[in-house]
Amino acid sequence: MIDLQTPRGLLVRVPEHDAEDASAKFNIRDAAGITHYYGQQGYVIVRNLFSPEECETIKALWESEVKPFNGFMYRQTTARAERHTKNDKGWIMNPILNLQSVDSAYFPNFRSYATNNLLGNERLSDVLLLLLKDSPKIVQSMYFEGNSATWEHQDSYYLDSESVGEMAAAWIALENIAAKAGRFFVCPKSHTLKLDDHNLYNNIAENHESYIQSVVKRIRIDKLEIRAPVMNQGDVLFWNAWTIHGSLDSQDRNHSRSSITCHAIPNKKRFLQLQSRILDVRTDKVNKAYLYKPKDLDVFKNKIIFHIESHFPAPFYWMKKRAIVYLMRRKSA
Repeated sequence: MIDLQTPRGLLVRVPEHDAEDASAKFNIRDAAGITHYYGQQGYVIVRNLFSPEECETIKALWESEVKPFNGFMYRQTTARAERHTKNDKGWIMNPILNLQSVDSAYFPNFRSYATNNLLGNERLSDVLLLLLKDSPKIVQSMYFEGNSATWEHQDSYYLDSESVGEMAAAWIALENIAAKAGRFFVCPKSHTLKLDDHNLYNNIAENHESYIQSVVKRIRIDKLEIRAPVMNQGDVLFWNAWTIHGSLDSQDRNHSRSSITCHAIPNKKRFLQLQSRILDVRTDKVNKAYLYKPKDLDVFKNKIIFHIESHFPAPFYWMKKRAIVYLMRRKSA
């Protein structure tokens, strides 16, 4: 075991090997075990859901198409259009947002493989169907390479199903994740806790840290356990929209954390943003899944918006911030 800390300073005992790991691991054929553990703990790990070949293929496309790109891409941490930020290893440190929406003029094979073979993977859809009781509607995805930390949070604050707390998410390990390489962490049974709604006083535009600190405070008050499970290439960790989670600061300069995350709601339900906007989004069916493509850069209108956002960021993001605050004021009223 290695003692590490979450981004806001909470202690985590990180296992280096399966023998030290408190998290159960399941085979995809164990449907009853998967659903029971998820219902009890708020998360579940399915072993070897993706093959080594699938993981290595998307990593190779990342290297050949995404890494050399010098332009702007939407980023997970900020939701803004930014250029790559790389460390001394050449790893991209600002994760990209929505693999299914990147511009196929620049990333044709990466977008196609990510959409059809990973997000639309039938084994992934089968597990999400168990958890959602409906075909999955994937509303967001991300790709991580460098070991960027993610603060303690519940996904529902940012996005969810219109039936709040219903969304499920998946974290796909594209390589063996070393204990010090910024592991994903989760608080078991925290999906039973209803934290403060997204409101005027903790909103993401002006008071985001207030929200994060409220989550940290709840972990401390309730003495919640924090687990950072062993994850090997092809393993997938699924969790609920209310399950508190994040990723650790990396202490390892020699191991990356190549992984993909996606968030899915039941196909029959509408998409909730910031607990204030309900959207009936258009999707494309890919195998057993339905994919929403936010800000799809294969659409001309979105290319124009992206150009403005990239080249005039200050006024664009000022307007976006005002729009979020307006939504929160209207919700409070």
